[in-house]
This record gives sequence, structure tokens and C-alpha cells, in this order.
Amino acid sequence: MSVSGMKKQFHKASQLLNERLMGAEGTKLDEDFLKMEKTVAVMNVLLGELMSRTTELLQPNPAYRAKLSMLSTVSRIRGQARTVGYPQTEGMLGKCMLFYGQELGPASEFGGALTDVGGALQKVGQAKDVLDVGIKRTFIDPLQGLQQSEMKQIKYQLKKVNGQRLDFDYKKRRRGKVSTESVQLAWDKFMTSKELAERSMFVLLDRDVDLIRPLAALIASLLDFHRNAQRMLLDLQSDLQARLTAASNKPALHFRSEKIRVGADPSSTVGFYHQLSAAAPRSSGEESSAITSSPDSFISNFADCKLLLNQPCCRAIFSFTSKRDDELDFSEGEVIILTGQVDGDWYEGTLGERSGLLPVSYVEVLVPLPLP
Repeated sequence: MSVSGMKKQFHKASQLLNERLMGAEGTKLDEDFLKMEKTVAVMNVLLGELMSRTTELLQPNPAYRAKLSMLSTVSRIRGQARTVGYPQTEGMLGKCMLFYGQELGPASEFGGALTDVGGALQKVGQAKDVLDVGIKRTFIDPLQGLQQSEMKQIKYQLKKVNGQRLDFDYKKRRRGKVSTESVQLAWDKFMTSKELAERSMFVLLDRDVDLIRPLAALIASLLDFHRNAQRMLLDLQSDLQARLTAASNKPALHFRSEKIRVGADPSSTVGFYHQLSAAAPRSSGEESSAITSSPDSFISNFADCKLLLNQPCCRAIFSFTSKRDDELDFSEGEVIILTGQVDGDWYEGTLGERSGLLPVSYVEVLVPLPLP
């Protein structure tokens, strides 16, 4: 900086101190100019907030944002293209579901459902990546360009206006020691810089169309993403409903211990004697002799139990005495083969060589009837 430049800066600082500390009154700017200056200041803050909040909407995890920013800087220094994108939460959840769905295998309906949901969520994550790129290109980049070009230029012009004003006020205050030509020159420079700043602010504030267009693009991108996500999730819902129906119609599987298989070591049946003897048909007079019999004598009963458990059947929890010819008598603990269901109150069943109707509330279903 030249000596004259340093001297000019010193004069400006002197005038500023006089205004701040001594209460000297400087040249007042007109109300329209001050109003535009205030509006531009608000817009400058607004643009920064909009870009920041939009980035948080698209990439809510601040730690990942910082990591991506660092990787982007390193890639730019090395002259490499950045290949790492923001990990979308839908994609991460979908990857987890896909992994465990494949672990469970195709034989598991739940595993298949997990695979379907995981694949759909990964597609939603990919759609969100497209949303990120679209919003950055059509919304964030235009706002950033506006902030870094026109807003930056207006900020520089306003700073220059203030400097020219201080220079003019200093020379006006020292009118007796400064020539009239120098004061007039300072005034002309002040008015020229003020006019340039005023014109730039007016042009910026009159660009409503250019300011609204990025907002419309933002909403269009969000709508497109949500439509695609809705379509994917509706297709997924239909697939899950089909799987749910298939799983509901699948015959129920019932656990049967290996120890009740006929032909096993007779000693392995001892622990199940009391459980299966209650299911074997017998009269009350035969109870004591049945309990004292050896396990070998119950192999036929075990075979009968195995046969029953391989077809629809139920166990009587109360004794029932028939009141009509088409009803079936049975005692508590007897196992009855189910052959059908008349309605919500009556089953059809067989006990030994007898068949008839039996009340639903008197029995406990062991193996349910197949779905119609």
C-alpha cells in the first residue's frame, strides 16, 4: 500500500472513532437505501441457513457429513473423483435384512419376507441418493452461486460505500484544511459507489422469479422421490400380503419327541408312561392294572398315540354324555379323531368304532383340521 493509501485509511479510521466515541454525526443515507441494505443482509443469512438445513434434511448424521467433507477435500487435493456417498439409513437397514434373510434361507417364509423388504429398502435408499444429487443440482447449487457471486459483490460494494462516506465526512469536517476540490471529489466517489451498490441491491431484490425457481425444483424433487418410494413400498406390501396368506394356509407343524417312536429302546418310554396312559382309552376299573403294567405292554398304546398325532385329533377335557343319537359319548382324557367341523360349536369325530358330534368347548385340539 502506498503512503497516500495508508494516509487515506488513517483518515477513515479517525472519522470512525469520532463517530463512535465523540458522537460526531456522519452523512445519512436515504431510507430506501437503508431498507434495501437490511433486506439484503437478511437474505445473506437466509441463504446460508437454507443450504445448511437442506443438507441436514438430506444427510442428517453430522459425523458422516464431516467424514464426507474430509474425504471430498482429500480427493480434491489428490485430483481424484469422490466415489464415497452418504450412507442412507434405508439402505443400511435393507442391507441388514438382506443378510439375515439369506442366512435363514429360502425354506423360511420369514427369511424370504426379510429378503423382499431388504431389497425394497435398498431401492428406496438408491432413490434417496438420486434425490440428494437432484436437490444439490437444482436447489443448493443455485443458492450457493447466488451467495458467492451477487451477494459477495453487493457486500463488497456496501463496504466501499461506507469507506467513501468516511473519507468524505473526514474531509468535510476538515474543510478549512482540505481544498474544496478534494471535498467535491470525495463526494462524487461516495455517490458513485452508493449508486452502484443501490443498483445491484435493486436487481437482486427484483429477481423473485429466479429465487422462487429453486424452491419449485426442491418440491418437485421431493415429490418425485416420495412417489417412487410409495410405488416401491406398495409393491412390497402386496408381496408381503401374499407371503402372509401363504404362511397362514400352510399346515401347522407340531413338535413330537423322538422318544415316542415305536421300535425305540423300551426303557426310553418309561418317562412318558404317565403322559400317554392318560390318552389311552380305558375304563376306571382298568386304571390300577394299567399303571402297574410294564413299559412293553404300552408299546401298542404308543403306536396308537403316534397314529393319532399324525392326523387331526383332540383330547377330551370334560366327560360328555350324548343326548341325541348323532352325538358321541366320551370320557375325560380320551383322544378323539376329528373328521370335520359342523359349525363354531360342534366337531365331527371318531372314537374307536363309534362316530358322532362332539361339543367344541369340551375338547382341546391337539392336531387341527386342515383349512378348507
